[in-house]
Amino acid sequence: MQWRRRAAHFHRRRDGAAAVEFAVVFPLFVLVIFGGLAFGMAMLNLNALQSVATQGARCIAISGSACTTPAAGCTDTPQQCYIKSLAVSQGLTRLTASQISINPAYLVGLATFTRVQITYPMSLAGYSFSLSATAQFPNG
Repeated sequence: MQWRRRAAHFHRRRDGAAAVEFAVVFPLFVLVIFGGLAFGMAMLNLNALQSVATQGARCIAISGSACTTPAAGCTDTPQQCYIKSLAVSQGLTRLTASQISINPAYLVGLATFTRVQITYPMSLAGYSFSLSATAQFPNG
């Protein structure tokens, strides 16, 4: 009879229930928080990359002086140097000339556009992937 009372008493106790629930839920909570932060960082970089592509396409299409004048110390084309400097100002420091594609005579119907495509490598939490942005502006 005494063992039944002890078993019933043990069954009703809830002293460690909160600790067990915490141990189960906390890793999932941390995963959601860090996953959200990583996704936010990727979206921030994608937005910056799209801005760089748009500004670069516009400058090249209107033959602006900022993107046609050779930059001091840059060995790439003036347009690539301009796009790389835009990227650095947006916090995208690892952009190279090989990741920038410029087509100054991209045809859409009868209109001619300048098209800029940029691929930017990124790594988050040990996973490497590439962000890509494309922009076009009518030639003026």
